[in-house]
Amino acid sequence: MSEQTSKKQKRKLKKRKILRKVEQKTLRNKQITKKVKVLIKNLRKSIINLKNNFSQENRDKVEQMLKEVCKEIDKAHSKGVFHKNEASRRKSRIMKFYNKTLQAIQNLSKV
Repeated sequence: MSEQTSKKQKRKLKKRKILRKVEQKTLRNKQITKKVKVLIKNLRKSIINLKNNFSQENRDKVEQMLKEVCKEIDKAHSKGVFHKNEASRRKSRIMKFYNKTLQAIQNLSKV
């Protein structure tokens, strides 16, 4: 009987340990996801701002932010927060939005 209780206790302790690890990973993943979301949100605002008042300085800032966001998305993928397809999809959508905005700016300047 004492062996069975000790095995049960060991299983309970192991489950608790696993739950603690899961909670830690969940917190880490939430922080990383939140950081990426905030960076993307700020980048989108900057791109819209670039459309309203275009200058080479603003364009350089946006491109720098774009590199930073892509880097953070890649980090999140390497840590297992994002699946590789999700990471590439997010980067693709951001680049598409940026390129579309630049094209619109160029069309406005031609007219």
